[in-house]
Amino acid sequence: MELNQRQQQILLRLKQAEGIQIDELAAYFDVTTQTIRRDVNQLCEQGLARRIHGGVSLPALLTNTTYQFRADVESSIKDKLAKDIAHSIPDGSTVMMGIGTTVTHIAHYLLHKKPLRIITNNLQVARILEANQYAEVYMTGGLFRRKHQDIVGNSVLTFFSSFEADIGIVGCGSITQSHSAMEHETQEAEISRCILDNSRQNWLVVDASKWSRFASVKVRKLKEFDRIYTNKTGLPAELPAHVIQD
Repeated sequence: MELNQRQQQILLRLKQAEGIQIDELAAYFDVTTQTIRRDVNQLCEQGLARRIHGGVSLPALLTNTTYQFRADVESSIKDKLAKDIAHSIPDGSTVMMGIGTTVTHIAHYLLHKKPLRIITNNLQVARILEANQYAEVYMTGGLFRRKHQDIVGNSVLTFFSSFEADIGIVGCGSITQSHSAMEHETQEAEISRCILDNSRQNWLVVDASKWSRFASVKVRKLKEFDRIYTNKTGLPAELPAHVIQD
């Protein structure tokens, strides 16, 4: 089910608070509590939220959230980040592209770039770039994760290790206070590290919301990336940040 605009805004507000009362949401959107409850019930049915006493919060998950949830959250800033990254990729590049919805946004802006070689385990990236007749797309085999729209497993690591790319582009699940990029699951972190290890330039795309989230598996310190595309301000000057305005 596609989320309506108010439901998307509810999810954005839930990222900033552990829980929000139904009455508070009704007042914020200037609608009845019954209307908010219908929105919340639909979000809960899709696993995007959970009911708490008198209100709603994000689901308590140890694994990464669904592809659809991530696609609906912060979509406008992801699009701006993606456009800037795509314009920075030289024609003729070999690019490894990892998992995540922001990485998928980048693919849309590569449709007219030529020539291009893309190596990916991101199913949506491959589907989008099918329309670019000048792009060679190499797709890994392995276990297809339907809800994440990607492919994982040891075969993915072997596949990426057989190439050397000009640029490796990855996202992440969160950023720690000590400025490390983190992922939710070991296999996700291993794949990101493999992409980075087999690319001459390492780029990270990460929107500001990732600083308020928690993931437990380390990918790499931010200072080890060649470029960090983000809308997060106030980062240390020594970090190679390319800050996009909201």
